[in-house]
Amino acid sequence: MIEKLSEVMSIKIKNASPERTNSVAILSYALSILLNLFFICFFLFLIGFWTNKLLGTFIALISFVILRFFSGGYHLKSLDQCFLVTTAIIAVIPHVPVNSFFVYLLTAISVILVFGFAPNSTYENLTVPRKVLLLKLSSVLIVSTNFVFGSPIVALSFFVQSLLLIPKGGEYQ
Repeated sequence: MIEKLSEVMSIKIKNASPERTNSVAILSYALSILLNLFFICFFLFLIGFWTNKLLGTFIALISFVILRFFSGGYHLKSLDQCFLVTTAIIAVIPHVPVNSFFVYLLTAISVILVFGFAPNSTYENLTVPRKVLLLKLSSVLIVSTNFVFGSPIVALSFFVQSLLLIPKGGEYQ
């Protein structure tokens, strides 16, 4: 759905201004990423508003995205799957009750997973050891901030994202 919509939109953009735009493939790729982000945010806003957990949903999304930016993670095969799974996971997180013991346990497990697996191969050009170290340490530092804040939502969000770093079948996807 997202890929098809972005392709239709990019063809219309290209036809409207053929000499001033990039190729349909480049436009389609960029639009598909933007549409995916838009749909995730839009539906999370609706779900958060409807369930009266808008702030918690926003916190879950932001903490997940920030860690994912530095650590990378497993990707699904299509943007439609990404939209559905991401929306479902983030929408559920604010509704899961977690006591303070498990907040710190999940945060500790997340630190270990991030230290062991971040950044993963979804990042391009990870042949520079300094870049790998910087991304790894940034990811560990980001997760470690929850030892100070002690947020159940952030702990769950970081935990889910850190699970997405574990190689599937022994190899990165």
